[in-house]
Amino acid sequence: MAYLLVTMIAKRILLPDSKYLNVHFLAVLLFYLAIGLIDFKFKLIPFFPDTNLFTNILETGITPDNQSIGVKIGYKFLAIPIYNLSLKSIFNYFLFNVLFFQLGLIFLAGAFNRTYHLTDVWVQRIFLILAVFIPSVIVYSFTPLRESYFVLALGLFFYGMTSKNKLNIFLILGVVLAGILRIQLLLYFFIVIGIQMVVNMKLSKKAILGIVIVLIPFLFIALNYLAKSIIGISISPESLALFRNIQRMNYFESGVTYPEVDWANWLDLFLDFPGLFFQFLLAPFPVIIFIPFWTKLAYFADGLYLLLILSISLFYIKHWNQLGLWLLYIGLYVAMSAFFEFHLLGAVRHRLPATLLVTFLAAQCLAYYLPKFRWIFKY
Repeated sequence: MAYLLVTMIAKRILLPDSKYLNVHFLAVLLFYLAIGLIDFKFKLIPFFPDTNLFTNILETGITPDNQSIGVKIGYKFLAIPIYNLSLKSIFNYFLFNVLFFQLGLIFLAGAFNRTYHLTDVWVQRIFLILAVFIPSVIVYSFTPLRESYFVLALGLFFYGMTSKNKLNIFLILGVVLAGILRIQLLLYFFIVIGIQMVVNMKLSKKAILGIVIVLIPFLFIALNYLAKSIIGISISPESLALFRNIQRMNYFESGVTYPEVDWANWLDLFLDFPGLFFQFLLAPFPVIIFIPFWTKLAYFADGLYLLLILSISLFYIKHWNQLGLWLLYIGLYVAMSAFFEFHLLGAVRHRLPATLLVTFLAAQCLAYYLPKFRWIFKY
């Protein structure tokens, strides 16, 4: 049933490539089945600190009072019903995780195809292949955390953004999923919508720059209001620093928190920003502090895979000007997340959407430079 569902949706969303999609998703499901069975015997998937918490929520239906709104609402209205649909089997629940991940990837690939009006199936093929082996996607497919739902929300949102009808079911579902699971994503989504509105005006670069400069005060007021409404803090150096440092103290005993920040003014924040940006992007490899990251194998593997994807993407750098909008989406997500991320291992998990967006750059590069290997996939 999972195979039929995912292939049916893929054939409706992606470029016509029926034979390949049939084989790809069969191989993906068999791959995850093999990992699940091997893990049942040899425990390949690491046991995360929150695994017990979320497993207990699924099994009891009770969410502790100290959890975030995203956990209380998201698990109540989404994860627990899915667990019941899984016949209260955690292994069956993981199958839904795999399904949601793959659906999210399909919608993201469809969004990229639409954004750049692609007609060649090779970018979507290579993206789907590269995404299979992203360590975070594999690992979080076999945990009761919320990453599969986030990826599905991201895919639905971006696919809805590229629709001719600006208000559509995919966009609405993506926004609703983000709202009930991780409310911080809503702020990112609203900014992306604003960027898309400006792009759709089809003005010259000078005109767009002028509009942005004029609108900066109004945009700041709007973003400040949204930040207060959605995540409960104002956009100021002092409040951002306080929020980050308080969260850091709650997890200080884990030994993998980033240092405190001291932002008394905007200059302090801007000086720290480059370090925070690359610290988040390259996690778990420390930029500001030293942490023995190699002792956390799953996170280490994800960091290495991201470096591989980034390295491949750099070979396509002379064509990046054609992918400006996508690069802006990546930079915006990393920049917004970097301000709030205080935990080395949490950074790897929260970076997953950016990893997926970057993977399209690598897929575009490989599709451009490796046409001579296409005979491998001929039928």
